[in-house]
Formats: sequence, structure tokens, C-alpha cells
Amino acid sequence: MIKETFSNKKKLSAELGFGNKNYNESVRFLNQDGTVNIKRKISDKHMGFDLYHWLLSITWLQFITLVIISYVGVNTLFAIIYFGLGADKFGGLVGGASTENFSKLFFFSAQTLTTVGYGHIYPNSGSTSSVSAIESMLGLMGFALVTGLLYGRFSKPKADIQYSNNAVIAPYIDNTGFMFRIANKKQNELIETECKLALAINNLETKKREFHFLELERNQINFLPFTWTVVHPIDDKSPLFGLSEKDIIERDAEFVILIKSITDTYFQTVYSRMSYKPHEVIWNAKFTPMKQTPQRNGGITINIKDIHDYTKVTMN
Repeated sequence: MIKETFSNKKKLSAELGFGNKNYNESVRFLNQDGTVNIKRKISDKHMGFDLYHWLLSITWLQFITLVIISYVGVNTLFAIIYFGLGADKFGGLVGGASTENFSKLFFFSAQTLTTVGYGHIYPNSGSTSSVSAIESMLGLMGFALVTGLLYGRFSKPKADIQYSNNAVIAPYIDNTGFMFRIANKKQNELIETECKLALAINNLETKKREFHFLELERNQINFLPFTWTVVHPIDDKSPLFGLSEKDIIERDAEFVILIKSITDTYFQTVYSRMSYKPHEVIWNAKFTPMKQTPQRNGGITINIKDIHDYTKVTMN
């Protein structure tokens, strides 16, 4: 039985920057990887695009694959140009099959692009010398850009937070609580870690989307060496009080998480974001305690993959 409807709450709505429009279809503001799930168009046909940010944000596998493809593609392009100018325009290139000459010109392009220049093959005409000069210039500029991107990717401070796959509605003191777990996936230390939890939910009466910061049992810890179970008590002051699983599904709720911490690697403030939708919230469940294994040297190890484990419980 719902004791108090959400629309009758007198709390002021928080402002996260997502507006208050009530959408007819289910929406998600934050993806589970922390990216904002909103695309901004600069016109009816074009999306706003930041190439530098995209190159810093893609995975390492994607970045390395892109560099390799670009490297091979550029050398293939110049090899085609050299081949079209003719093998006779190069010194040290003896007559042979076309495929053999093309292969040699491909590696000549690689030597020119990287300014290695072994000298086994060299241009002996104005046209080939001009093209190789242009390629050398492009190579210097290209590798300078790649070096800058590599530095940016390595030096970019990041809070590599592991979130539990699901949040749970679990017993808490004399009532229930909304809970999720986080852990630091790296071996560095996160200091003064703070958490904010906001609820985005549709108001079925006003037809507006409302945002409310949820009070936490504890919103900051000094260190994050193990895991942190973040708890929002669902008491009579909570916007979730009296709401059922069906209610939060109908109202397209989203639990938005904002983490701020200081990393001891860079001694800079880092941030992490994530959200849970109703289908990612497990009702009548609690997290399984993480196993801590003592080591002979006096240390302790935990397995981060266990952060997702939970068990079903019976709640009154």
C-alpha cells in the first residue's frame, strides 16, 4: 500500500542539467560506462563531433587498431603514387615483377614516412623527390600528433571504478535501503572518495521529470581499499518511500551516480559516473560479503569480480 504518493512530496527537485521533460518512451541519461547518453546536433543533418575527445575516449584496442590501419593506409596510398610515377624514377629499383616493385615501393614509403631512409631505394627525379618530401613532412606531423595523443591518454587522470552490475533493494535496519557497491579496479589509492546519488523519475500527474538527490547513510569515505556499499535508507523522508517495483518501472526511474575522488598517482581530482535503470535493480536481495584472503606477507587480497554477487532474501 503506497502511504504517500511521489507527487505529494514537498522536496525541491534537484537540477542535474537534464531538464524536466517527461518523455513518452523510456530514456537513459547515463550509460553504464559513464558516458552521457545524449547526442547534440549542430544542424538537422550533422552531429557535433570532437575528434580529439573521441581519440582520447576510445579503447586502447580501438586506438591501436586505428593507428595501424592509418599507417598501412598512408603507405599504401604513397606506394600507389610512386608506382604510378614509374619504377625508372627510382635509383636502386631493379626491374622485376610489378608486385615485387610495388612491395619495395611500399617499404620505401614506410622509410620515407618515418624519415628512416635506409638509402637502398632513392628518388632520382623531380616528381618522385617532391612526393617523398611531402610524405616526409606528413610523417613528421602525423607522428607528432600520435605522440601527443599517446601522452594525453597515458597522463589523463581517471577514476577506474568498478560498479556492481545491479543495485539491490535490501533490508536495512528496521526498513529497507537502496544499495550498490563500488571498488577501485587499479592498484593506486583513491582518497576522500565522495558519492552523490540522484533519482530521476517521471511525475505521472504533472507530466514532468523530477530529479531528487537521495540521502545516503554515508556520502564520503577516506580510503577505498576494499569495496564500498553505498546505502540510501528508504524511510519516510525518501522519495522512494511507498513505491513498488512496478511504480519505478512505470515512472521510468533512473538512479544517477556521481563519484568524486583524489588519485594518489596524479594527486588530482577524478570523477566517475554511472546509472541504474529499474531492470538493473534487484528487489528483495542483499549483497554477498566479499571474501578477504590474508597473505603471508601480511597483506589482504580480494577478487573484484565478487562485487556483483547477491542473494535473494525474504523481506516483511
